[in-house]
Amino acid sequence: MDPVILRRHPLKFYFLIFFLTLFCCALGALILWVGIRSAERRENGAITMSAFSLFFILLGVFSLYKYYRNAPIAKADQYQITFNDTEAYKWEDLEKVVLTGKQPFKYLFSYQMEGMMLLFKNGKVKYLFDDFYINLGEMKSFIQQVVTEKNTTFEYGPEHVISTDPIPEIFAVYKGNQFTSLRGIMLWSLYAIIIAMFVLRPGYLDNINIPKFIVFFGLFCLGWFYLHSMVMNYFRISEHYLEVRNHNLFWRKRRYLLSDIKEVTVETQGKMPNSLRIITKDFRSKVFPAGTLNDNKWRALKEKLESQGITVRIDSPFLSI
Repeated sequence: MDPVILRRHPLKFYFLIFFLTLFCCALGALILWVGIRSAERRENGAITMSAFSLFFILLGVFSLYKYYRNAPIAKADQYQITFNDTEAYKWEDLEKVVLTGKQPFKYLFSYQMEGMMLLFKNGKVKYLFDDFYINLGEMKSFIQQVVTEKNTTFEYGPEHVISTDPIPEIFAVYKGNQFTSLRGIMLWSLYAIIIAMFVLRPGYLDNINIPKFIVFFGLFCLGWFYLHSMVMNYFRISEHYLEVRNHNLFWRKRRYLLSDIKEVTVETQGKMPNSLRIITKDFRSKVFPAGTLNDNKWRALKEKLESQGITVRIDSPFLSI
């Protein structure tokens, strides 16, 4: 039986920690430079700014250390699981396993993230978080099949992508109005303000290099549109399927068989809007931000999913449903 080796996510782990560390260290270096200039001019506050710069630089180093510590490379076979090739635990010493649910991610403070928990007989607890890995679903399936169910074989095939072509089923739609939602207002109001500015004050364009302006403004508008549209998903449910669609990115479609879904959770990640995480029976997990849905829509969606026999967890502190 081949071992299962976790692989960290290139964006949700490596890019995240690179950006966070770089931002903290760059901010600390900038504050330090300003503090040195202030000291040269014999201005007050140089010592305070130096302390702030040290804080941000240390925060960057601490973030790098903490994220790597909280996202170890794990390797599992039929006998044991190892973490970073330095810690090994026999499966016979496993006391409890929780494959889905919110687990504590310890950083400057502890907050909840979707993941799995392994408790061993010596009291040692290990957490592995869904968003930090590409193939944590494979590890969860391995533990369920080989460790929990005591199977002598392990099966985990590639993800089955269901066609999104039109089908003869009636779908109930759960979507909000993007033009009255916070994300929609942020998206479209910027364009309205810029257009109004140039219409009311056309003289702004007199001293502007028009070709460069068009290129810069066009790229900015596309980026602004895409970033905000990514969090404007909505959902459709029929007798057999759950579909995820997008208000503006019409080509972004995903369809799930309801019979393939293990559970869903409504959650909030940082500054992101409320999102629907879909967890399939093979423990593949994907999050779909839905910034246009209000509490009533989320409540109706929850009731519809539960009527189809799907477990729904509400892990968002901003929803009263």
